[in-house]
Amino acid sequence: MKRIVTTIFLSIVCLIATYATEGDIIEIIYSGSTATVIKPETADISVTTNGAHVVVTAFTSTEEYVYKLSGSSDAGSFTLSGSYKLTLELAGLTLINSKGAAINIQCGKRCAVILDDGTVNTIADGIGGSQKAAMYFNGHPEFEGGGTLNVLGNSKHAICAKEYLQIKKTTGTINIIGAISDGIHCGRGRVGEFEKNYFQMSGGILNIENVGSDAIDSDDYGRMNIKGGVINATVNVDEGTGLKCDSIFNMTGGTLNLTVNGRDAEAIRANYAAYLLGGEIKVNIAGDGSKGIKCKNKVVGESTGPVYDGGVITIDGTYGVFYIHANNFFDDATGEETKVRAISADKDLIHSNGDIEIYAYGSLSNQFHSDTQVVNNGGSLSINQAPWKFYYADFQYDMTAYIGLELDDVLVDDLSGYAIGAFIGDRCVGVAVGDYLRIYSNTTTASKVTFKVYDLINERSVTVLSASRDVTFANGTAASTADNPILLNCRATILGDVNGDGEVTIVDVVALVNVILGNAADIYNAADVNSDEKVTIVDVMALVNLIIGK
Repeated sequence: MKRIVTTIFLSIVCLIATYATEGDIIEIIYSGSTATVIKPETADISVTTNGAHVVVTAFTSTEEYVYKLSGSSDAGSFTLSGSYKLTLELAGLTLINSKGAAINIQCGKRCAVILDDGTVNTIADGIGGSQKAAMYFNGHPEFEGGGTLNVLGNSKHAICAKEYLQIKKTTGTINIIGAISDGIHCGRGRVGEFEKNYFQMSGGILNIENVGSDAIDSDDYGRMNIKGGVINATVNVDEGTGLKCDSIFNMTGGTLNLTVNGRDAEAIRANYAAYLLGGEIKVNIAGDGSKGIKCKNKVVGESTGPVYDGGVITIDGTYGVFYIHANNFFDDATGEETKVRAISADKDLIHSNGDIEIYAYGSLSNQFHSDTQVVNNGGSLSINQAPWKFYYADFQYDMTAYIGLELDDVLVDDLSGYAIGAFIGDRCVGVAVGDYLRIYSNTTTASKVTFKVYDLINERSVTVLSASRDVTFANGTAASTADNPILLNCRATILGDVNGDGEVTIVDVVALVNVILGNAADIYNAADVNSDEKVTIVDVMALVNLIIGK
């Protein structure tokens, strides 16, 4: 009998608990210019509505309420204030506020943001407002649930949190489809509480594009922890950043696909230290003077707070591929030149484990750079450079070839010191990795393929006198094999030796002017003195500086 009574008692407790949990759900259903609020009598909240604008004040200090938002309105909003943690459930919501933030959570506590499975939720704010974001959290949001969230920030950020922001393992897809400033912004900068300022991603897919500043900014001494999931981010603005944090960037898993099209921009920026301990990074750099990963030696903190001496990048397990199809950036206003680099540290660059591949097309500056020292304790580092701008993703079709090099009648055994480029007309359509060359095109037209060779060690062009066979583009074919490569017969050329007499003198300036005027042919492939793939008056200036020793 005692066991029966106990069972009945436990059942009653479970029923009460279930009822209480269900009673904690406050539903807000949007429909055009109106909103319906359904709440249990036990909920200790006040609600005011003005059309589709809903304002909730929660008085509870012990119970976590669930606010379930659904429906559609292009003139609505949801604002909540309180002093206790809450759950925000998005259950198929389209909410646009033309006058301010669409979702404004003023509670400074944890807010669990649930994206209901199978739902698509779209949030946008008004243009030209004073709000910080389309979705603003005064505390710390934690995203989860398998649905989809689309956010557009028309005044400043798309999503902004005053403290930390987490994207959990169970999260579906979050699309930042645009923002005037940052896609995601978090951090408040209270001295001594750095652990509260961070962006953390453990799963899901995060797509960010059309931002006016940074894709993700963990501001005010903030950290960034990448543990899992996939981030796809594109930065098109000058001096913008893909992933930016004010202190430590820490990656132990996940996949980052980052594209930087703006000048003097960065795919990843840490203002203290970067630890790449796992996961995969793929970076495409098209903006002149931009960086794949940059770690600054920046002093952070206040007079009463900590001061850090940073600038160190540690690679110990992350696999990274960096495509650089850009040149250095010269600022006409300041007269300063900014180097384009794959990885750059203001202090030590320590490589212990993890394979790093760098494909640098356009600039010959040091791609794996430290202002103090590079320490290679393990992991492979492969750097393939060429002076011509090239990016394989610009093309639809391809063919393959194997290349050999004969320089001044001597067969070159090691091609690592040379860049070999394939050209259709004036456009570079492929750069060899060792002796293997993939040739690209956007048409299947049988176009003639020519070749150029560049001496990476001496930084000068090499004259291609002839090829052992003619090559015509044919999609999906192999022009040669490793056992029977195309042999390029070449002669070493001194950059700036336009007349080919083995010296760089004032006579070459006259020869270069004749090349520009069309009165002479660039037969020695040495007239492009600044290696920008064009022969112009700028090369005359570069040649004069070369002669006088500048």
